[in-house]
Amino acid sequence: MVSEANWDDLRLLLAVSRRGSFLQAGQLLGIAASTVSRRLTQLEEALGEPLVERGVEGCRLTSRGQSLVEVAQAAEAGLRRQSVTGMSALDSELSGSVLVSVGEGFASCVLEAASRFTALHPRCTVELLVAADFHKIVRGVADIAVRTAHLGEPSLIYRPMGRLAYGVFAAADYLRRFPQVTPATAVNIGLLPPLDMLPQVRAAKAAGLERAQISVNSFALQLDAVRRGLGVAVLPRVLAKDLIELFPQLQLPDMEVYLVTRPQALKQAHISCFFAIVQQVLLDALALETVESDASGARAEGGSDPGFPVCYA
Repeated sequence: MVSEANWDDLRLLLAVSRRGSFLQAGQLLGIAASTVSRRLTQLEEALGEPLVERGVEGCRLTSRGQSLVEVAQAAEAGLRRQSVTGMSALDSELSGSVLVSVGEGFASCVLEAASRFTALHPRCTVELLVAADFHKIVRGVADIAVRTAHLGEPSLIYRPMGRLAYGVFAAADYLRRFPQVTPATAVNIGLLPPLDMLPQVRAAKAAGLERAQISVNSFALQLDAVRRGLGVAVLPRVLAKDLIELFPQLQLPDMEVYLVTRPQALKQAHISCFFAIVQQVLLDALALETVESDASGARAEGGSDPGFPVCYA
């Protein structure tokens, strides 16, 4: 029964849920990973059922563990409300931590939002988790996520932020060495699975851009390789500063960007406040891309530079 789990037990389970391993949960709480494991094992024995599935890649909650995490989140919110009620007017500002899960390309946008948020609310903190695991927010590991896919989970709130337009880009140095480059002859800086299944990448391959002699698992590495003149790549136009767009006849699909959270998370004032700030940062960044992308399309025949700030996933 839930009554057999006290707040200290729930706090341990909540930390494991948020960090995904005993080691990181222990680091968050300032205790040894072995202590976290031992105490959760004792709790599982008291309840008579497993709460955490241990694996080489970390921990996953069982359905029973997830139900207790929801209890822990409610208890945490209640303790926070009690704490806030007991504060003086001077100390009643927002406090708490926000954990955000993003693809690496959106990190700069979230960092900008975090800077604005913490400047307004010095007692708040923002933790940025750069990861491609879409399921972290469903499991309650993250409070907010930036996604480029809508998985349709009914338990989540999706806010559309705008669209990313894509093209094939190369550096001027590469084109000086290969002035007659075509989709069939271009050295494509490819992406390793599962990133190679992005709709834009599949469309480019279907159009003949298949010669991927170099493949990487990071958008940052891909961009660096293109800037160094090692090949061409399918990139969002928002990322294409100082690069030249090739093959304007290729029609690559746009990608929708969503800001995602859980209804329970938005009930916490500090998370709701940060959500509003990061939403505005993303809307501004993607609105700028839309304007510049339209202008770039009009100049595509001349291969001109869009010159956008970096913000993509």
